[in-house]
Amino acid sequence: MKLAGKIILLFIIAIIIETAISSYFASRQFIAGIENRHHSITKLLDKLKNDKNFQKALQAGDHAYFQNVVETVTDDSTTVRWIDFEETSDGSYRPSMIAVKRTRKVTTITGRADHGGRMMCTYYPSDSKHEIDGIEIASSLEAADDQMIKTWLRALLSIGVMSLFSAGLVITVGVRWIGRPLEALASKMERIGAGDFTNDFEHRSNDELGRLAVAVNQMCDRLSKQKVAIEKETNQRIQTLEQLRHADRLKTVGQLAAGFAHEVGTPLNVIVGRASMMIADANMKPEKIKENSIAIKAEAARISSIVQKLLDFARHSESNKLIGDLREVVNHAVALIRPLSLKRNIDIRTELPANSADAGFDFHQMQQVLMNLIDNAVDASSDGSPVDIRLNPSGDGDKWLLEIEDRGHGIDVASQEQVFEPFFTSKEIGSGTGLGLSIVHGIVEEHGGNIWFTSEEGNGTTFFVELPVA
Repeated sequence: MKLAGKIILLFIIAIIIETAISSYFASRQFIAGIENRHHSITKLLDKLKNDKNFQKALQAGDHAYFQNVVETVTDDSTTVRWIDFEETSDGSYRPSMIAVKRTRKVTTITGRADHGGRMMCTYYPSDSKHEIDGIEIASSLEAADDQMIKTWLRALLSIGVMSLFSAGLVITVGVRWIGRPLEALASKMERIGAGDFTNDFEHRSNDELGRLAVAVNQMCDRLSKQKVAIEKETNQRIQTLEQLRHADRLKTVGQLAAGFAHEVGTPLNVIVGRASMMIADANMKPEKIKENSIAIKAEAARISSIVQKLLDFARHSESNKLIGDLREVVNHAVALIRPLSLKRNIDIRTELPANSADAGFDFHQMQQVLMNLIDNAVDASSDGSPVDIRLNPSGDGDKWLLEIEDRGHGIDVASQEQVFEPFFTSKEIGSGTGLGLSIVHGIVEEHGGNIWFTSEEGNGTTFFVELPVA
């Protein structure tokens, strides 16, 4: 409707301009007709000025003679008379005669008569060298003014009628042929912006809007095909990324195997020993049998817990972000990696908040992040040096900041810019894939967080992971 309103306004303005110009030239044409009649009279007077009768009438001031002479080229609205250019009928000076007095040439003047109406007067001076007199040709412009008023009234009426007609025509035709198709097109473009690429825009016409509808539908077809291709490629990339993450978890499981062998070996020895005692002593008292059975059960539960933790970490699962306590992830990861660190006499120390550290995260993915970072810290540390893990609020309290600090050899300056790049590793050949930190970086970003580090050669490295508070 806005476009239709603009079209109506432009159409009305065009009508007003055209009508105003026509009315103006019609009025000018009417006045030009009077000027032409005066010009014809002066030409006739030029032809007759040497005639004796004309000279006598001029000297005698015979108005009737002049009127009869020019009635062939004039009408009743034009009068011709002899006048004195110096004085008016009341003896006052006639200012409008200055040009005639000085130049003694034919002069046409437009002004108002005594009764208030407009007059057009043409003054034809005589050839007398001593007297300032001549012939006045006067025509009333009242008819012209009336004609002008009527013309403008007709023009205004025409403008009103044409405006109403144009408004009705534009609203009826413009809304149907332009307004509605454009509204449908705008609605379709909004749906395209929202991801709806269905081919449902119809406008059956052979004009520009029809061709535009065809082009929009063709564009939707292409976008729909590209969307399917992008979704397919995205799914393939996600699957590849998940496979890489799973492979990274399995690599970590392999590294933890030795530590878990020792961790499981101790409770197994207890179980074997207690069972052997029960087998060897057939007359063992019931109280002793109960004590050994409770010990065997406790150690078996311990083995089950250790194996279950390892299986949970190695298991391939879909991403599932839930509100959870970051402290649980830290403790779980530390429990998994501690057997490996204790073999090198590396103590993993934690500083966690007293209250729950709630955040939205996928437990297994966040555990993989911590396992990678803690494993790297342990690997970079020298035997006997600790690894510190701290969890504290950050910023305005809307984020959690996790710090993993080691006191190892640090990262050289040349390698620091490549730390998060895939397949980059500073470890010896066969010791790492170079995917760990790249995967960690991707997981943290997927959780809406940030990861960075500070490092100085010879003084260790600290990794920082910042996650939004739930």
